[in-house]
Amino acid sequence: MGLKSALYGAHYFMRQHAAARAHKISRLISPPPPRQAGPDYRRVLFVATGLLGDTIMSTPVITEARRLWPDAEITLLGRRRNCDLLSACPVIDHFKEAVSLPFSLRGRAAVKALKEWVAEQSFDIALILLGDEFARMLAQANVPVRVGVRGHALEPCLTHAYDIGGPRTWGPGERLNALRCLGLDVPDAPPRLWVSDSARDSARRILSGLGIGSRDRYVALHPFGSTREQWWPPERARRLADEVRGEYRLKTLLIDGPETHDHALELSTSNLLVAPALPRIQEVLALIEGASLVISTDSGPFHMAGALGRPLVGLFRSRRPEHAGRYPQAHVAFGQEPTCARNCGWDRCQSVPCLQLEDLSVEKVIHQIGRFNAALKDGLHDKGVAVR
Repeated sequence: MGLKSALYGAHYFMRQHAAARAHKISRLISPPPPRQAGPDYRRVLFVATGLLGDTIMSTPVITEARRLWPDAEITLLGRRRNCDLLSACPVIDHFKEAVSLPFSLRGRAAVKALKEWVAEQSFDIALILLGDEFARMLAQANVPVRVGVRGHALEPCLTHAYDIGGPRTWGPGERLNALRCLGLDVPDAPPRLWVSDSARDSARRILSGLGIGSRDRYVALHPFGSTREQWWPPERARRLADEVRGEYRLKTLLIDGPETHDHALELSTSNLLVAPALPRIQEVLALIEGASLVISTDSGPFHMAGALGRPLVGLFRSRRPEHAGRYPQAHVAFGQEPTCARNCGWDRCQSVPCLQLEDLSVEKVIHQIGRFNAALKDGLHDKGVAVR
């Protein structure tokens, strides 16, 4: 992390603490009226502005809320990527894009407009799944019941707080505590995702443009991550695609994002295909849904494939194994490097590229693909773009 980023992060953190203190003082001067308590909420707001994988693991909270409050009007407040990801979710009635986040130094006008919008909606309850910095805004907008994570600087702005355990290990069960802290009996449930028919149609056109017909099978590969340290060495993608083509007669589709598209195009070969235009998130979901096998680092596409129930091989650092067993259909290849355990933090590598992902050879990945050997060779493929 550079000095500029460190200073910005410290300033962001201090502004949140100052807001929390101001909220405490305002409550002492003018105590709030008794808050509404009870299960019959008519207007429900969910806040989800985090990473895609974290958003996916939070989906059981939204589906359980619909079960608990079948007549409620449910709105999701998220960044564009969060709204696109869940745009086909049948239990969400409305989406609102957060163009700018609270406490950022830019976009203050957008934050002010968003706060006014929240106040106008007269929500009965707001549940923060991802985006703890919104707690102060929700309090200022007079949302009567505000649920968020325990231990955050802005917890004083909440009416109910829930535990997620450690940041390394939380999953869907811990996020469901957002409902349990209200006294509701909620069972554990797996993450789910939904794909729109229009996205499936777009995915078919993308595949057709790459020479993959409506009955052809393919493998989806995502060697990238949200930071450069999380990338599997991209040059190995070509060799892996050649191995998959030779062993299973399948081409490999490279799944990429805005930050990695140029790198992906450079890797393109006859066996490793890259869409010339970057697909939208719903189209990425459709492409993953249609794959016979998905191979991904511990990143958004790994969780997409897991939530869609696709056969899945994970490319993981042994330093970060927490999501390796998240999906029952997934097999994981681990990169090993003892010095990482001594020198690297669980969320930060000291080496770029990551030494543990460097250790993850093509042979190790092929070994995990072999666990799906029968399905790949026999053509067992009962859902998705390729056969619809």
